[in-house]
Amino acid sequence: MESISFSIAGCEIRLLMPFRPEVTRGFQPFLCAPGEAPLTVSLLPVQALPEVRGRELLRNYAFAVFRTEDGFFRVFHDRREGDRPYAVGHLEPDGRETIEYLEADRGFFSETANCFSHIALEALLLQRDAMILHASFVSTRYGGLLFSGVSGIGKSTQADLWQRYEGAELLNGDRTVLRRMDGVWTAFGSPYAGSSNCFVNESRPVRAIVLLSQGSACSLRRLSPAAAFRGLYAGMTVNLWDDRYVARVCDLLAALDVPVYALTCTPDRAAVDCLKAELEHETA
Repeated sequence: MESISFSIAGCEIRLLMPFRPEVTRGFQPFLCAPGEAPLTVSLLPVQALPEVRGRELLRNYAFAVFRTEDGFFRVFHDRREGDRPYAVGHLEPDGRETIEYLEADRGFFSETANCFSHIALEALLLQRDAMILHASFVSTRYGGLLFSGVSGIGKSTQADLWQRYEGAELLNGDRTVLRRMDGVWTAFGSPYAGSSNCFVNESRPVRAIVLLSQGSACSLRRLSPAAAFRGLYAGMTVNLWDDRYVARVCDLLAALDVPVYALTCTPDRAAVDCLKAELEHETA
């Protein structure tokens, strides 16, 4: 078996496969040497898929989720062939993940991006208390700033404005990972960067998280813990079918002790100045 490891949010994800997949661009910065405590995923070719008997909880274009006596299974199907099943994934009780796939469908796993599209990465990271937030992430002289909100609200625009006017560095444009390290909430880049194509394996302490809305003028208010919880939960990657997963995300969000703001913004420098004034006031 071939072994290949990636460090995502400080967590080693080790793939065990019968061949070495091509490392696609987004995953190249996250390659790492093998460590001592990896989150292990075994991808195994089989002649026939295991039979999954249980209640179907979710079905989308890529897979269906089933609850069985042995836990949750993901059955992946090829929509080009009438949703023909070709792989089954299962997160083991000991935290390892196993994905069995039909040997004839090896092509679905030829690249690292394809491999990870079948991996329950969000569930693996949660074992290390790391959460995936739909947010753009920039490094500034004030610290790490995360811009979150619904799709199309302007996360990339605000990140671009901070780069243009404040010399910020973009570390991720789509899926930022949050994890508390040594008591400090830290944001990490990830291999999922959306249209930004910004794949940076770096981290920064979180200075603030900003929930965006659009308006004709800029205004900013710091959210109460309850309002911050609601806004952030909406942007988290959450497996709603798994009660334990939901409970763990809720516990972590309740412990998130960084400022969370609601910013009504325009797509210009005024939005930068509005947030910057608050950050400077708080550090004065």
